[in-house]
Amino acid sequence: STQLIQIRVLAASTGVCYPISLHPNELNVANIRRHLAGAVPPQDQILLLGPPYKVPKDVTLRSEEVLSSLRLGDLEDDPNHHADEPPVGESSCLTSDGKTHRKSVLTTTERTGARRLFLFSKQALSDSAPDPPPCSLQPIDLILPTEPDPSPLVYGHNPPETPASPLHQALEVYERRFMLHLCRGRALADGADMRLKACRTCVSEQAIMAKALRAAVSNLSDHRNGAARTRTEFTSAFHAQTTSHSSLLRRFENHLSTLANIPLHPALISMARSSGRMMETLLDTFPVERERLWATQCQTSQNRLLQEFENLDVAFMQLGTKESREQEARSDFEAEEEIKALSFEVEGVATDIRNRQDERLLTLTSNHGEVVRTILNAIKDGDAQAAFNVLENLSKGSKDIVPSMESDDSILKDLMIRTSDAKTRAMKRMKTRLRQVSITQSAIQRVLQNVNVLRDALCQQNANMTHLEHVVEFPTAYNDFLNEIRRRKAYGVASSSLSSAMVDKLASMRIAEVRAREKFLQTSGRHLTPAFFEIFMPTLATLPAVYTPQLPSMVEMDTIPDIGPLNLEPKGSTMTSSSSIGSGINDNAMQGNISGGASSLTDDAPQQQVDKKDKVSLRDGTPERSDTETGTGNEKVNQQALIVSAEENSRNETMMDIASNNGDGTTAQVDAERKALSSENAILRQTIERLGGKSPQLYINEANEKDKQTERLTDQTSCLQAEIKKLRKELDEANSYIKQANESDNEIKKEQDEDKLSDRISHSSFDVGDVGLFMPTGRGSGGKRIYLAFHTNCPHRYLSTDSIKGSPDYVMGRIIYQEEKNAGSVGADSNPFGLHTGTKFWVLTVEVIKVP
Repeated sequence: STQLIQIRVLAASTGVCYPISLHPNELNVANIRRHLAGAVPPQDQILLLGPPYKVPKDVTLRSEEVLSSLRLGDLEDDPNHHADEPPVGESSCLTSDGKTHRKSVLTTTERTGARRLFLFSKQALSDSAPDPPPCSLQPIDLILPTEPDPSPLVYGHNPPETPASPLHQALEVYERRFMLHLCRGRALADGADMRLKACRTCVSEQAIMAKALRAAVSNLSDHRNGAARTRTEFTSAFHAQTTSHSSLLRRFENHLSTLANIPLHPALISMARSSGRMMETLLDTFPVERERLWATQCQTSQNRLLQEFENLDVAFMQLGTKESREQEARSDFEAEEEIKALSFEVEGVATDIRNRQDERLLTLTSNHGEVVRTILNAIKDGDAQAAFNVLENLSKGSKDIVPSMESDDSILKDLMIRTSDAKTRAMKRMKTRLRQVSITQSAIQRVLQNVNVLRDALCQQNANMTHLEHVVEFPTAYNDFLNEIRRRKAYGVASSSLSSAMVDKLASMRIAEVRAREKFLQTSGRHLTPAFFEIFMPTLATLPAVYTPQLPSMVEMDTIPDIGPLNLEPKGSTMTSSSSIGSGINDNAMQGNISGGASSLTDDAPQQQVDKKDKVSLRDGTPERSDTETGTGNEKVNQQALIVSAEENSRNETMMDIASNNGDGTTAQVDAERKALSSENAILRQTIERLGGKSPQLYINEANEKDKQTERLTDQTSCLQAEIKKLRKELDEANSYIKQANESDNEIKKEQDEDKLSDRISHSSFDVGDVGLFMPTGRGSGGKRIYLAFHTNCPHRYLSTDSIKGSPDYVMGRIIYQEEKNAGSVGADSNPFGLHTGTKFWVLTVEVIKVP
């Protein structure tokens, strides 16, 4: 579309509106700044578009949604738009005659989705910015005419001329007087329109300034909330990391002591000595002095970091407290309320005065027309006396109109001066508030920069502490190092075994192939003609090829320390894993089966005929059971192909292939497969340990320890139950003794009460131990009777309802407790006796001596 786009830019410091018309292709921030260069230099301009209030971008301005919301903001700020139908939640100004006029300012909310574009000046935000010039509205004083306009009277068809007779001159005096009043009234009415327009424009500009302040505060709030989020996130990360660093630095020497208490493996110690080094513990392999110096430097930087963080916290606190922001919000709200009150006064009082001035001007215009008609009729009819009576009556009826208009004009003038003074104060306050916002914005930016600097310093500290973390992880790394050695050694052994088994298998197959070919040539081959050997298959009589692979040498195996397998079974343990038992029982039988199978394939492999009863277990050297003893076990084991070992021991690795006794395979193959499984088991074990897993034996030990703890708890529970039973028996005996003592005490008290029946009844004072006589005085809440003490000038002593049962005619008792109270409101629980509010009364608890 080639239609120009209209945009309003609202100046924050003055409230002036700058309308801008741009072609759609020219709609960008740079062109808007160029159009506003006359008001604020482009380098000093700050534009805010919202809500939410952000610095506008070209893409944002060209959005149809943003343009529509800007147009909606223009309509909301237009006081004449739908003045008779204000939006929901807004109000229009009502004049004294009940007519609806323009809607009030500062009543729109953000729920309509309207946006506005505000202009701020960097120069106006500086400390050296001058105070804004005072606002002055025009016109201040109205110039009223002193001479009337030319007379509309004409005599006949001739141009106006001076009447010939004195009578006509007298009529002309009336016409001149009414014309002068009309001219003065017209000047006053026009002045009322100009004053009302000036006041409305001034109030509208103050409303724009208030909205601009809202935009600045909203933008500041967004920055403050962003800084608060940054602070929260950084504080959490900072405390987490610095706490870890402080703990590491504080326990650094303890970690070094731990390294000194961890001995190296004897194989490693031997290798170190052969290299001319003396290393016996992990600490001997660690550069202690260098790391201590590094720890000292890290501690210094850690202290500096903590100090800088405290300074950052102080800087955040200086951004303002919640109370200060609430105070500023209240101050801004009060300023907006003043603008609203001024707007209502302008739209109410000033509009009424303007309307009255218009009505008076109509009256003056009508009177002057009536005067002209009366004079013309008198000249035409010659009845001057009747005209004088009419003119005199009109003169008396309109003599107060112009003075009233002048009086209302004075009111309008005073309102216009107050409106201009209000804008002057608003501009000064706007300068102060925007300066405060600018200072806070700058402080937030400085704090965020400090956060970035501190974050970089924390990252550097993390990198520095990485060197010290090696000390903490060194024992774990050493353990993983030993496991890595075992795993690599298992891999090397498995690789060599598999290679050897493969070569042996190929050699066995070649020998079998040679035998088969010899058998064929010696039997059926003897009957074949030479054509079969020369034409059809020239290689029929040749031997099979010899497979001699060149396997790479395992040089790494020569450099791996011999630290032996990992023994996870505790010393003195009598438990044996299932894999060890299976290995001891079935290993020799499996070896015999494999040997028998291998002897059927090759002649050079010796037949292994070993009596199974003479075999011993590879683990503990005990004689192995016979086939009849282990038959059941073998049947059970042969149901699965593999038995997974839970622990790693000397020659029996971790997994063993329990093949069925079918005679297939060789000893070398089984041994190679066993060692391959051992390598895989070493890798699996290392992975489990890295993931925090434990050996099965440790789980068993923990379960045993839990069982022992349960047994101890059971024993303790039994002891406690016996103790409780004993204490209950003693408690029953004590209760019985107390019961007997209470019965004896009651008997003694009863005898004493009988002796005190002759005591005097108190009536002038009531203390604990005195005897009182209580008489019923009526019924209180719940229908219970109220008992008042018999007294002399000592009122409001009431008997507690807990001291009696039933409704006796009187109660005599000895006072054992009295409570002083103040009566609450009538009918309340704090006034059960219906006393006057605030009356002091006493509730007496007695030991009943006598009742009828």
